[in-house]
Amino acid sequence: MLTRSETNRVIAGVAGAIAQRLGVDSTLVRLAFVLSAFFGGFGILTYLVLWIALPKGTAHGTPTRIAEERYARGEITTAELEQIKSNLQAAA
Repeated sequence: MLTRSETNRVIAGVAGAIAQRLGVDSTLVRLAFVLSAFFGGFGILTYLVLWIALPKGTAHGTPTRIAEERYARGEITTAELEQIKSNLQAAA
């Protein structure tokens, strides 16, 4: 789920969240918003709508998300990921 970034933000974290999701530098996303505001006119409106629509993210991420990111980077195995998930569900 896309949430506003709490760590990579200038105004509301919208560009940081989109950049993280797309795997690009947040400066490029911010530049795209600025250019679309000047040339298309919809950049500011789009940013405002996303600011309102996207929920606020957490500063450190959820334990499940952190484990999934570690799995995606190859730091943990599938078995370890499933063990972490089951431990978190048992604790809840």
